[in-house]
Amino acid sequence: MVGAPNTGRWTAIGTEATYKDDVTRPEVSHEEAGGALDEVLSVGSVSQYLSEARRLVKAEEDLDVTLEEGDHTTCCQREPNMNHIGVSGEEIVMDVGHCPRRCGKKKQLKRNEFERLLLDNPDMDPRMLFLLHSGQRRSQQSCPGEEEEMCAASAWRVERLVTTEGVVSVTVTEACECQPRPHSCRHHPRPVTLHKGTPLQTTVDLGHCQGHCYHDLGCKAIKSRTVSVEGPNGAECVSVVEECGCQSSCYRASLYQHVYNYTTEDDPSVQVIDVGTCTGECDIVQEDQCVLRETSGGCMMSLVKRNSRCSPSSTKDMEIHQADGSIRSLTTITHCGCH
Repeated sequence: MVGAPNTGRWTAIGTEATYKDDVTRPEVSHEEAGGALDEVLSVGSVSQYLSEARRLVKAEEDLDVTLEEGDHTTCCQREPNMNHIGVSGEEIVMDVGHCPRRCGKKKQLKRNEFERLLLDNPDMDPRMLFLLHSGQRRSQQSCPGEEEEMCAASAWRVERLVTTEGVVSVTVTEACECQPRPHSCRHHPRPVTLHKGTPLQTTVDLGHCQGHCYHDLGCKAIKSRTVSVEGPNGAECVSVVEECGCQSSCYRASLYQHVYNYTTEDDPSVQVIDVGTCTGECDIVQEDQCVLRETSGGCMMSLVKRNSRCSPSSTKDMEIHQADGSIRSLTTITHCGCH
């Protein structure tokens, strides 16, 4: 229950209004009743009702973004999102930001409106009355085209935090905008600013994968490359996503090697070979391994180990002819799985 029901009630008859409770009171005029109500609202129990009601809806109101009538796009704006970054006992609080998918449209209940509601509903708990009429708002999409658009991040930056355990990189959402909703897995741009606010500031499109996949598959990066950017300690390698596809949690991704293949002694061919790599995660299957046993055979100490990892399930060998005439074998990964 929101609160105990009010024992008194307002009764309006013509231009006269009276308030009745367990104590017998003389009838008063509407003006006198309004003045009395003002006093009660300011110092009496209804003021406490209002305070309690506002407290009850505060958590929900904090999640809403007040919109003007007819405005459907201002809700798609970056909102604060404080994250706790714990590093070996340290706790760093940082605003990483986020883009709201939904927002609320609401109308504040005015004082004179609430007074009228009290007169029109004398038998109703004022707190319940306030909750019912101040909470008239509906949740809606942040972007006008609910089926075709979504509120998503449009710019990021990487913050490097110096801790006692070294440098920790944190990705921060900088801006949001309404974007077409991806219906299939594909590559999307992801501009990320590195070393922001320094002479080394630069923006690189790192790319990312987004979209729908069927049969419990995920939209994953299947081809990436590295680029170098100038950092305070020299060149830094950054991974850039180039192609995306629907894959399981453990899957094969492309990894290329350049080799000379001396099929003819004087004219070697340059080959780019996709040797592949296994990436992703597997379900952790805990397995106890006894490391210290009693003479009776009981286990005194055991270790829990992970016995499932993403690794090659099938490979293929290729022959590469060397400059000295010898042949070496190059192993390529064809499939990956949890083993």
